[in-house]
Amino acid sequence: MEKEFRIIPSVREIRYLNYALSLKNEYIQPSGSHIGNLQQWTDRCHKAGKKVLINHELVGGLGNDKIAFQMLKQLYHVDALIGSSVTKLHMMKNLKLKIIYRITLIDSISVQNALRFMREVKFDAVELRPYYHAVEFLPKFQEVWQGDYYAAGFVNTEEKVRLCKESGFRGVMTSTRELWSLRV
Repeated sequence: MEKEFRIIPSVREIRYLNYALSLKNEYIQPSGSHIGNLQQWTDRCHKAGKKVLINHELVGGLGNDKIAFQMLKQLYHVDALIGSSVTKLHMMKNLKLKIIYRITLIDSISVQNALRFMREVKFDAVELRPYYHAVEFLPKFQEVWQGDYYAAGFVNTEEKVRLCKESGFRGVMTSTRELWSLRV
């Protein structure tokens, strides 16, 4: 059975959270949160039956050490974490949360380093960004690791979402509200 393609709403403003919660998406990414309102965001998501996916680098006021990651799990009760630092990913993985390795494809060196690090890091999925390079380099990454890949960064049209699905991505993460309810 083929896995359902996921569109993960990246909610930058809390005023759009109710809309995101009304959709059939399993995960919500509160990308406009800070330590003062993150608990409110996660509580609302969990009450709606949604899982919370956090990029720790986007949470205002949050540190990036072991204590910060423990807080995300124990105090804020997040379900999954995104990170780009190999060291930080190792700290996160010890918390027994779902971990997504965020890879920004900016040049050939970043691609080469990411492919090398993929052999060292324990993660559950990979986020490739930005969209254009993600689609281009997905086959190269799939040669190294055959798990779930998500595209992000400038995924802002239905055509781009469809191309991501056709290219073999498990889903996309997008802040474009018009795409949150799209079914492909």
